Amino acid sequence: MGKGLRSIILSVKSGFIFYFLFACTQEGKRETINEFAIAKYQAHLQLEASTLLVSDVLGDREVVWDMAWGPDNWIWFTEQKGLVSRVNPVTGEVKELYKVEDLIFQKSRGLYSMVFHPYFEENPFVYLHYTYALEEEENQNRNTPSSSKVVRLKYNKVQDKLSNPKIILDNLPGKSYHNGSRMTISPDTKLFLTTGDAGNKKGSQDVNLLSGKVLRMNLDGSVPEDNPISGSLVYSWGHRNSQGIVFGKNGILYSSEHGPNNDDEVNIIQPMGNYGWPNVEGFCDKDQEKQYCQDSAIVEPLISYTPTIAVAGLAIYENKKIPEWNNSLLLGCLKGRSLRVLKLNEEGTKIENEDIFFQLEIGRIRDVMVSPNGDIYLCTSNLDWHPKSQPWAYDDLPLKGFDKIIRLSKADKNVLAKISEIPEPKLLSENEQQMEIEADNYVNTGLSLYQKNCMPCHQENGGGVTGLIPPLVETEWVTGEKEKLISTVLNGLSDEIDVNGKLYNQEMPGFATSLNDGEIAEILNFIRSNFGNNASEISRQEVNLVREKTSF
Repeated sequence: MGKGLRSIILSVKSGFIFYFLFACTQEGKRETINEFAIAKYQAHLQLEASTLLVSDVLGDREVVWDMAWGPDNWIWFTEQKGLVSRVNPVTGEVKELYKVEDLIFQKSRGLYSMVFHPYFEENPFVYLHYTYALEEEENQNRNTPSSSKVVRLKYNKVQDKLSNPKIILDNLPGKSYHNGSRMTISPDTKLFLTTGDAGNKKGSQDVNLLSGKVLRMNLDGSVPEDNPISGSLVYSWGHRNSQGIVFGKNGILYSSEHGPNNDDEVNIIQPMGNYGWPNVEGFCDKDQEKQYCQDSAIVEPLISYTPTIAVAGLAIYENKKIPEWNNSLLLGCLKGRSLRVLKLNEEGTKIENEDIFFQLEIGRIRDVMVSPNGDIYLCTSNLDWHPKSQPWAYDDLPLKGFDKIIRLSKADKNVLAKISEIPEPKLLSENEQQMEIEADNYVNTGLSLYQKNCMPCHQENGGGVTGLIPPLVETEWVTGEKEKLISTVLNGLSDEIDVNGKLYNQEMPGFATSLNDGEIAEILNFIRSNFGNNASEISRQEVNLVREKTSF
């Protein structure tokens, strides 16, 4: 690593030692930010037998959404603002290939997933999925009508550019949130695309709509003759917003899916499978879900997460190079700010074990990719709309500077010999670990429940986010009709609303399945007695009456 290297232990997670290494100049001052040039290896992660080196391949980017290992052995990647580029993983050299011109880039809208034609040498095509505005507006905003489409581009090797866009699928439902997406191509050369519910919860259960689905199509966008529903692209339905999809052993198709404020999911996708949204969240484990699950033959997830961790990119690791992770799903998490390694059974049908890495260390992980030689690549999404509009929810998030592409590679003895001056790790004692766990837990009071469930959007002072999240301060929505307020908190909201004379068009998830009547009453009483509202109390019984009245 060179003279002047110093190391700092940042964390110990699940018995694994994680070091971050910072390169300094010989004068002891850190050089200008250039992560790749200063130090190829930024950290190392000690597993049971393998040592993984962590290196910055590329920095100074903005919301890298998707990565794919190119036919040129470079990493091709998309950025949400509409750029397609490729980077040499050995040198860090970057070349821009294409800029989407008809893109709407606002909040969670923009350029998403990318995939290569499986026979790229003969058919040098790249497929992109992105959102576009349905109407031309000088100042596009959250209310601008939008849709999304899949476009095929041709790669010119001589010019090193993508060009000749051809639409293969158009008019997919779109909104400023829940547009998906991730794409993959099956062994039988069919293109799979995940779509979000685009704010239409009930539409996820309507097989005549393409929102909230996993779609299967030919490489020209047409409907395969052997699709489960004749004449339809719909392969499975009942999805909320999936941002991960990958084929594993035995042709099993896995996906990751965002829940509302509970029950993020990892699923095995089956043809004609109904995954429940919005009537079922996670497993069929609640009274109001069990009969629906039985009547509708709901497919339950492999695993679910409550509170949510915002599961995103998903990769399969089937390589003996890192034996500890062989036959595992690698799951990137946004809100959870971690890499989850989900060990599968031999058949690939169950998760036997889960390990968590990089918790809160490198920020929001949007995608995970495995190269042919067994190296693993992560990309961060620290500059997207969520941390910018809700910074209080992201302590110590590395926002300053850029998003990155990061490599994990197994170290040999020669590389390890270059790493010096690493102190012995201080392992947390069981008592210290318990103290950390207890510090993370919330006591069920109105304030703490508000902090956990409402503050990430509505802010500590109830002021909301200008143009995005409505305020709770001195508003009729809070102080007015009790039944309307209770119903909104129980069942959520996805329609345009007027709050204090301003229009808002955002989804609010319902809390009916994640909070009991008493907890919802405590939250509402906290809100109704603070932020200048001074309204009367709401009882547990009042919440229960509305729940029974509006339950499905």
